[in-house]
Amino acid sequence: MFRYFVVALALASPAFTSAFAIDWQDPRAVVAAAAQNQPALVRLQAQAEAARERAASAGALPNPMVMAGVQDKQVDLRDDEMMTMVMVGASQTFTRKAKRDARRESASLEATALERELDVVRAGIERDALLAWYELAAADSRTRAAEQVRQALEAVVAAARIRYEVGGAAQADVVRAQLQQSDLEQQLLALKGERRAALARLLPLLGLPLDTAVPSLAFPEATAAQTVGPAVVPDAHPAFAALEADIARAEEELRLARLLESPDVDVEASYGIRKTQTDVFSVVARIELPIRRDQTEPRVREAILLRDAARTRIDELRRELTRALGVAVAMHDESEEQLRFHRDVLVPQSKLAFESSLAAYQTGSASFDALLATESDYLRLQLRYYEFLLRHARAVAEYEALRRGARA
Repeated sequence: MFRYFVVALALASPAFTSAFAIDWQDPRAVVAAAAQNQPALVRLQAQAEAARERAASAGALPNPMVMAGVQDKQVDLRDDEMMTMVMVGASQTFTRKAKRDARRESASLEATALERELDVVRAGIERDALLAWYELAAADSRTRAAEQVRQALEAVVAAARIRYEVGGAAQADVVRAQLQQSDLEQQLLALKGERRAALARLLPLLGLPLDTAVPSLAFPEATAAQTVGPAVVPDAHPAFAALEADIARAEEELRLARLLESPDVDVEASYGIRKTQTDVFSVVARIELPIRRDQTEPRVREAILLRDAARTRIDELRRELTRALGVAVAMHDESEEQLRFHRDVLVPQSKLAFESSLAAYQTGSASFDALLATESDYLRLQLRYYEFLLRHARAVAEYEALRRGARA
């Protein structure tokens, strides 16, 4: 019995199992886990299914009404042989077929819009999870780069202390080297803060608590080779499909508003039984007279305005997506050039300059100021390299998400 309880608990709580099943080093695995554990997707799916169920019943006629009672009973409760009768009957409202078709189509279009919105939200969630993973991996990679520089800086402090002890340098050099070391510690603290912020964005997307232990990640260098295409919005974008369904639904609502001037017919039939007289029956048809146009005309104008607003939203969304795609392409191109220049020129040169300055300072042929300057340049360019690598990966992820269905 306990075994069945544990299995049921694990199935009912995705966060209980996903924390151990996620391959944290694989960004696509993290993205897939985020997409599988999203209440927003479950909600939209349920709303779409509910709209489908509503479409199935929207075209049905309303239920008939059954009547039974006594008519024309005297106030002193005596029967009038000519008038008093026991009556049974039924009535049915016959909704026009055009109205039923419009209601059914409107509900069906609402379901279609929700299904397309499901694709849009899923693409956005996957983008957010991937960007958060990139930020986490970048923080970890920049921390490792700073740790390497800290090890080199320890050699600087040691060299300054040795030269001071033999009288080849001033005590100020030792103090400045220690100050540089403390400044690096402050940068490491800031990088730890960036890691915590990235975790705060990533873990809720996975349905995991904020204190979940996540191992140190390595930023994939292969992302520097990813490319993007032109800033062209695809016509088959799911957000467009959702808006087109909204436009079609607005057309159906306009059709329903205009059909208010064609009222439904209500038919009532009854049968009356009298004790000493012949039984009687009645058949009555009722139809509303649409003479109060102040009830229908505002609804027609409202439906027209809502339809036109939905049409305008497509052009608005296309411009937003074009702008976002253009920004992603520009960011990709600029970060790609910066990455190439940092990887091939700036970082190797700064490393060589730092190593040369350290060796020269240890032999007394270089100043301490030159050594600190080369150390600062080496650290700065190392961190900037990962900054541009993150910008490059973010640009590619944003571009792919926008093309796949996410909104700007």
